[in-house]
Amino acid sequence: MVRYILRRLLSSVLVLFIIVTGSFFVMKAAPGGPFDRDRKLPAEVEKNIKAKYHLDKPVWQQYALQLQSMARGDFGPSMKYPDRTVNEILAEGLPVSLILGLQAMVIALLIGLPIGLLAGLKQNTWLDYGPMTGAMAGVSVPNFVMGPILVLIFAIKLQWFDAANWNGPAAGLWPHLKTSLLPSLTLGLFYGAYVARLTRGGMLEIIRQDFIRTARAKGLSETMVVVRHALKGAIIPVASYLGPAFAGMLTGSIVIERIFNIPGLGSHFVNSAFNRDYPLVLGTIVLYSSLLVLLNLVVDVLYTLLDPRVTYD
Repeated sequence: MVRYILRRLLSSVLVLFIIVTGSFFVMKAAPGGPFDRDRKLPAEVEKNIKAKYHLDKPVWQQYALQLQSMARGDFGPSMKYPDRTVNEILAEGLPVSLILGLQAMVIALLIGLPIGLLAGLKQNTWLDYGPMTGAMAGVSVPNFVMGPILVLIFAIKLQWFDAANWNGPAAGLWPHLKTSLLPSLTLGLFYGAYVARLTRGGMLEIIRQDFIRTARAKGLSETMVVVRHALKGAIIPVASYLGPAFAGMLTGSIVIERIFNIPGLGSHFVNSAFNRDYPLVLGTIVLYSSLLVLLNLVVDVLYTLLDPRVTYD
């Protein structure tokens, strides 16, 4: 297992290198620059600004300098916020996106797992057709449609929650939930629908296995059969989905953060792309990519805990 993890970590370095390289040269190939929207500056001032950010050097030298800086864990100063570094901006936005993603993940699991288990155990009944119809609707409705619908119902009509802004957990439980529950629910419903469908499929597959029939033949109650024997195998498809799903929640929160005016990484990423803020774009891409690689590794390790037949040499 340790050798496998080390191999995966080494391969992850190569993956991140390819992502950074591709992203850097794609940004450089795109038309426009970080200071094109600013008012016309004197030639001497513009020359000094380009020298500060190494924009006066050939592209390959800019790339080499960027790699050297990133190897030290320093993404450099932001081009649009010269008084702040990219590391500071990422450190400010990451906790917000992580809290939003974690809340959405909890909502997805709380909704998807029970619904999927119930549908799998009650196949071809209304307890199967009803929840799966709702899950299909959840998969089909995009976040940018679900978000305004929830705002219209719960923020404008019922006035239970705020339609925008963000209060962190430090503000207190209710002030935090009042501003974070709607965006978390918007994000979690979509992934909860997938979790429900995967859980149902896993339960239908595992409930027909020989060891389940043996457990029933021994006289175990249906509850004991499901909890002790079927549940672990039924959630294996869900476990394989959670890593990419959580990374998708972080990256997918870009739309949610724009809708609900949340100061997370998504907002910084969108603004940096529009502003051609190369260091901030690269920093966000590297952070998202690292989280995706790490979460996929965690899922692979969880596989061995859920299914003893899976081993890594």
